[in-house]
Amino acid sequence: MAGAAARGGVRRRLVLLSVLVTGAALLAGSVGGVLVLNEALNRSAHTALASAAAQIEDGLGAGEPKWKPPRKVDLAQLRGPGGRTVMGCGSPASDCAAPSADLSAGPLGGPPPAPGETVEGRTPGGLFVLARGVRFDGADHVVVVGVSSRPADVALRTAVLLIAAALPLMLLLVAAAAHALAGRTLAPVERIRERVASIGEGGDLSRRVPEPGGGDEISRLATTMNAMLARLEAAQRNQRRFVADAGHELRSPLTTVTGILELARRDGGRLDPGSLRTADEELGRIRVLVNDLLLLARTDESGLGLRREEVDLDDVLDGERLRLRAAAGPDVEVEAVLEPVKVVGDRDALVRLARNLADNAVRHARRRVVLAVRAEGEDAVAEVADDGPGVPEEDRVRVFERFVRLDSARGRGSGGAGLGLAIVAGIAREHGGSAEVAGAPEGGALFRVRLPRA
Repeated sequence: MAGAAARGGVRRRLVLLSVLVTGAALLAGSVGGVLVLNEALNRSAHTALASAAAQIEDGLGAGEPKWKPPRKVDLAQLRGPGGRTVMGCGSPASDCAAPSADLSAGPLGGPPPAPGETVEGRTPGGLFVLARGVRFDGADHVVVVGVSSRPADVALRTAVLLIAAALPLMLLLVAAAAHALAGRTLAPVERIRERVASIGEGGDLSRRVPEPGGGDEISRLATTMNAMLARLEAAQRNQRRFVADAGHELRSPLTTVTGILELARRDGGRLDPGSLRTADEELGRIRVLVNDLLLLARTDESGLGLRREEVDLDDVLDGERLRLRAAAGPDVEVEAVLEPVKVVGDRDALVRLARNLADNAVRHARRRVVLAVRAEGEDAVAEVADDGPGVPEEDRVRVFERFVRLDSARGRGSGGAGLGLAIVAGIAREHGGSAEVAGAPEGGALFRVRLPRA
């Protein structure tokens, strides 16, 4: 119901906006049209009156003066000095001498125009009048012509009435069209909303919203929603796997410690040194796993809270070189190619990153591990390579996920819980860098971390 109300609200706003914009445009166009029509009618009357006055003036100026009243005017007069009508009359114009219209309030209300001058206007009686000064019979006269304003008034009134009747009908049509168009436009959005609501209620993130196609905004919205649902499904899957893997990793050492404690209880609290050593090792595994989980959780939630200082990345890798030579013994050869490079970051976190990469390399190496640091443009590049089995190309992205261990046959005692490389990727990301894996020149794995140089 809330979705329907929201959709109705959007539809009402779209209809109202369409009606307002269309109404304003139609009103402005109608006013402009009426003004243009009025101007055209005035120009037509002016042209007719000017032509009629010129025709009369031509007749008076001929060799034998003759009164020639035009047929297309309603008033034609020749007025002499003092305003006396010499010839002409009202409609229909004819050869008569009686005045037929009161022009005192029109253009002749003021001084009569001089010869060659023209005055025009409109009388209260409904005439368009033009008065032109002429020289006739040795004296100044005025030719007065007029046409009725009734046809123009009727045309204007008819136009206004038609506009007044048509404007509401057009606005109703616009409202109906906008309502139907808004409904068709919002229908896919409503289907997307209903599908998302049903997915939220059922919790089945494998379902997707319908994509209408067409490449428009709604189609892109549906595509974006499906991409978001895919990410949520992947996150849910990863979360479940994370919880299951964490429980599985903790179960083994806890079971061992529980068994040792049970034996101690049966033996009256006595434990032999081997059992104590085993319990201590298992508790150490639990401690390391819990610390790694807390580190990753902190990275996900609010970041690692890194200190910012200049760190010699080559010194960090050199420290790992010395540690590996002491820990690996003669079975694994450890080499280093280190250039002086500085980065800005947290030294302890960078040491953790290098140690995880180094331990991973020693764990898989056959005979040789190579540590390298160099500068590439604006980046500091740290690489750890081994001559082990390498990482298959299809697993080179997945290997940085949590609890991923590509060697499924390896026992948990020979390796970690599958969090070391995930921690490497998280630390690199927190420093504004990235981590990747490629094939090493000797056929093993080459882990590369890029960090911004200081």
